[in-house]
Amino acid sequence: MASSSVKVPVVVLLLAIACTEGSPFFGNNYVLPQGARLASSASTVVRNLDAAQLQVRGLNPTSSNFLSAGAAALRDYVGNTTTVMGQVFREVAQVAVDRTTAPAVVFTRLTLAVQGVAQWNRNLSSSLDVLKEAFNYDVNSNTASYLEKLRNAFGQNVQELAEVLVRLGDAVLPVAGQPLNTQQFLQVVSANGTLQQLQDVVEYTVRLSGEYSASVSNLVAAVRAANDFQARSYSLLRTNQASINTNVDRYNTASNTSFYRFLTAADSLLTHLKDTNESFVFRWPLLFSESVHQKLNLLNHSIDHLTGNLLQRTATVAQNLERTSALFKEGNNPLSYLREETDLYTRVMLDVLSGENFCATGFVTTFNALPAQVTARVAACLTEQTNLENQGSSQLVSLANNFLRPYVTAVYGRLNICFQQPFERMSECLDDIVATIDFRDKFFLLDLASQLYFQQVQEELPLCNDRVLQFVRNAGLRESCRIMSAAADTSTYYSLVTN
Repeated sequence: MASSSVKVPVVVLLLAIACTEGSPFFGNNYVLPQGARLASSASTVVRNLDAAQLQVRGLNPTSSNFLSAGAAALRDYVGNTTTVMGQVFREVAQVAVDRTTAPAVVFTRLTLAVQGVAQWNRNLSSSLDVLKEAFNYDVNSNTASYLEKLRNAFGQNVQELAEVLVRLGDAVLPVAGQPLNTQQFLQVVSANGTLQQLQDVVEYTVRLSGEYSASVSNLVAAVRAANDFQARSYSLLRTNQASINTNVDRYNTASNTSFYRFLTAADSLLTHLKDTNESFVFRWPLLFSESVHQKLNLLNHSIDHLTGNLLQRTATVAQNLERTSALFKEGNNPLSYLREETDLYTRVMLDVLSGENFCATGFVTTFNALPAQVTARVAACLTEQTNLENQGSSQLVSLANNFLRPYVTAVYGRLNICFQQPFERMSECLDDIVATIDFRDKFFLLDLASQLYFQQVQEELPLCNDRVLQFVRNAGLRESCRIMSAAADTSTYYSLVTN
């Protein structure tokens, strides 16, 4: 930095003037008008920096880790800037109004303050890296970029200040040994325009520090608003997720009740089939021909096969319930998507330093209404699903009790007619009737119906999640931002064309 070039002449001047401490000139109460203006400008810079520091004091959002990390980085950014830049411009203000100290002393202090800027620049780089990560959304780091621009502007400003210090150091040499205080020295350098150059640098810093302070104030307000929004949104999501979880649990209970009502009827049917068949077989076993034996054995095999299929169906239904429950409670569901959008919108709300943010305008109310709408739609799906499964179970129970059970009764009733035939005709009668009976198709009808009326209906429930998820995507932030941005672009185009 250029300030290093003034170090030797300042030290030389300090030694040259050290013997003039008793001079009456050092008691001069006169303050140069340009010095008063310079002090006022430098003090304004300090006040702006202090105001920014006051804004971030106590800024500690707790709704999310990334918001907390960003706020900590902002506090570090502002704290470093207030400390380092504040010291620089406090020294400028002291230089401007000092009436008793030798010029070499006050300019040495100012030079040392300027030399501290290099470390400040490095410290702010670390803070900006965190801000780029914490406040970034969709590869958009407007906030960090704007704060980096302010950092660079301050750095350039201090560089210009250092260049003026070099010229002041050059001006110190000709007056070395003269009993001048700082005010008298400033009066000397005002003649060649150096004091005005210093004033110009500081007045630019007034504007820069005002923009900086206002930016910090706006960003702090945005962080607080984003924290409030995120906290409220998380609370809404938790409340509505709890409601969905309750509805899912109720559905699971109702689904299990419906399915086990069917299983009870199926078990009763199969027990009846077994008992009826065994009773028939043991009645006149010697009368049965080979074909009758095969048919009766086929019935037993069909019963066993149907029992195995229903056990498999029971396991599948239980897995369906488990997967559906996990999906609605913690999977890729609409409220999980809204939580992601909450984090995104929280970051969008922080983008307040680069002009109007169309995405963050008037969307909070709409967004906060979405969780309840999701809950209502999922509840409607679960209610409809419960009704369908209940109806399916009723159909299955009716099939078991009102069709298959009477069918079996009728079949064995017809077989019993054969025992009323003359003894020599019984076997022929049984063969003729058995040839017309197909137990297997009838009993697998129950298996097929349980798949169609219950399992398949269950497997369609996740489609509800897909529909509601698509709804929140269409009504959510990204889609709204796309529409709002397109509207803004259209408005801008129309304005350009018409004007």
